[in-house]
Amino acid sequence: METKLKRLLVLVLAMVLLSGCLKQFAREETLPTRQRSPRENASLQLTQEGRQFLDKDQPDQAIRSLEQALSLNPDNGPSYYYLAEAWLQKGNFSMARQFNSLAENYLKKDKGWSARLASQADKIDDLEN
Repeated sequence: METKLKRLLVLVLAMVLLSGCLKQFAREETLPTRQRSPRENASLQLTQEGRQFLDKDQPDQAIRSLEQALSLNPDNGPSYYYLAEAWLQKGNFSMARQFNSLAENYLKKDKGWSARLASQADKIDDLEN
């Protein structure tokens, strides 16, 4: 009898916990996504422009675009990452390290960037030494 009562109690507790999780999940699914401001959109567009300059081996133009991106949105973590890339292309490892460090600060919660940032830091170390 005690075993059946324990099983029933465990089942009831599991149902209560599960229903709470489902309610939370449903609430999160219905929350509106945050709209980006025009400044954030312009900053992202300038970041993309900077990446294109990097692809064309034009680090000076990339730096101009990426600095403009940061002037519009200083929280734009990818811009710091690409600035580090631009300074790497120019052979300025000190500046590359500084921007890699800033990118880490802004992107530390984004797991998708972790490997890229670590790889970039390793690349800076290798080229500097």
